[in-house]
Amino acid sequence: MSANSPLNKAIAKNCIAFCNALRRLEQQLRSEEDSDGIVDGILRATAEFYGAKRASIVEADWELSVGIITHEWCADGVEHQMDMLQFLAMEMFPRWRKALSENKPIVTTNMRDLENQYPDEADFFRSYGVGGILAAPFSKRINQGFLVVDDPTLYTDDPAFLLLASYAAVLELNEIKLQQSLVAASRASRHDPDNVYINCFGGLEIIGPNGKLVGDDIKTDQGFLLLAYLILNRRHTASVDELSRIIHHFGDSDAPYKVLSNIVYRIRRPLAIIGLDKLIVGKSGTFVINPAYHIHTDFDRFEGNCRQLERTSDPDMRCALYHKAVELYKGHLLPRIEHEIWHMQLDMYYQTLYLTITKGYARYKLERKNYTDALREIKNAMQLAPGDSELSMLAVLAAWYQGGRVLARRYYEAVKKYLDGDQIIQIRTQLGF
Repeated sequence: MSANSPLNKAIAKNCIAFCNALRRLEQQLRSEEDSDGIVDGILRATAEFYGAKRASIVEADWELSVGIITHEWCADGVEHQMDMLQFLAMEMFPRWRKALSENKPIVTTNMRDLENQYPDEADFFRSYGVGGILAAPFSKRINQGFLVVDDPTLYTDDPAFLLLASYAAVLELNEIKLQQSLVAASRASRHDPDNVYINCFGGLEIIGPNGKLVGDDIKTDQGFLLLAYLILNRRHTASVDELSRIIHHFGDSDAPYKVLSNIVYRIRRPLAIIGLDKLIVGKSGTFVINPAYHIHTDFDRFEGNCRQLERTSDPDMRCALYHKAVELYKGHLLPRIEHEIWHMQLDMYYQTLYLTITKGYARYKLERKNYTDALREIKNAMQLAPGDSELSMLAVLAAWYQGGRVLARRYYEAVKKYLDGDQIIQIRTQLGF
C-alpha cells in the first residue's frame, strides 16, 4: 500500500493529532502543582482532543451503588451538570459495572444503539441532551470510576488517548485523598498536641500528634476489645474484675492484672507510633483513658448535633446540624466488636438516632426540592435498615421527583414488601401506579 494512500494519510494524521495533544497536555500541566487543577487540565485536554463539549470524572461507590461526578470541564456556552447529577443510581448502568470489572472502554456514538438492550441508560442520557459518549474506566487503590466525554466528534473509534488520560487522572485522584489524610493528621500534630481525635463509626480511627492509627493496626482481638471498651467508657475507671468480664478467653488465670497489663503493653506499641503510648494508664489495679488528653470523638459530636436539633427551629441552623450529623455517622459503631452484648445496645442507640435524623433531613431536602441529596441520604440509611417502611416510602417519593416514573417504579417494586397498606395506597394514588 502506498504511503500516499488515503488510509495511510488518515493514520498519519491521527498520530500527529495524538502526539500534539499529548504535548499540549504536558506543557499545560508541567507548572501545575494543585491536584484538582491537574485533573481539570486532563479533562480539558481530553475533551478538546475528541472534539467534545464536556468531560467529567465519575467516581463509583459500589457499596452504595452510586456514581458521583467529582470533576467536570465544559466548553464555552455548555451548561455544567455536576451539581444536578451528583447522584447516579448505578442500577441504571449495568454495562458500566461490567466495563469497569473488565477494564474496557465504553464507546457509544448514538444513543439509538442502546434502546433495545439498555433503554433506561439511553433515556437518561437523552434527557440531558447527550447523544453519544466515550468512557474509560480506572481502578487503582482507593479510586474507581470513569473518565467520560460527552458528544465526541473526533476520533470516536480510538479510545487510546482517553485510556491514557484516565490513568493520569486516577493518579491525581489518589494523591488528593492521600493529601487529605495527611493534612488531617498533621493538623493534629501542629495545632493540637494534647488533643486526640477518635472516630468509631464505621471502624476505629485514632489521630494523634504523629499520625493516624486504624483498627487493623491492633492485631489481637483482646487488645482491640480492651481499647474499644475504654474509649466508649473513657470517663470511667475500669477495674480488673470489670475488664476481665468484658475480655473473654481469660482462662483461669490467677493473675488477671498481669494479663491485662500485657494486653495494654501490646496496644501501646502501635499507639506509640502516633505519639500516644500513654493513652491508656494503669493505676492501683485499674485502667482508664488518660485524662490528661483532650479526647474528641465522632459519637459525642454526633449526639451533640442531634440534641441541638431538638432545641432549634431556625431553618438554616437545622440544615447545618442535619448535614453535620449525617456526615459524622459512617456506619455501625466499631463493627469489629458487633457481637459483644454490652456493645449491641450502644450501637443500636446511635443507629436509631441516625435513622431519625436522616428521615428528618430527607424530608427537609424534599421540601426544598433538593431531590438528589434527599435520595442519596435515604439510600445511605437503607443500607443499615433496608426494611424500614418510612425510609422505603421516602425513597419512592424522592426517586419520583429525581428521575420520574421509570426510576420511581423501580424503587417501588424493590421496597413495596416493606410498605404498609396505607403507604401503598398513598403511593399508587399520588404517583399513579
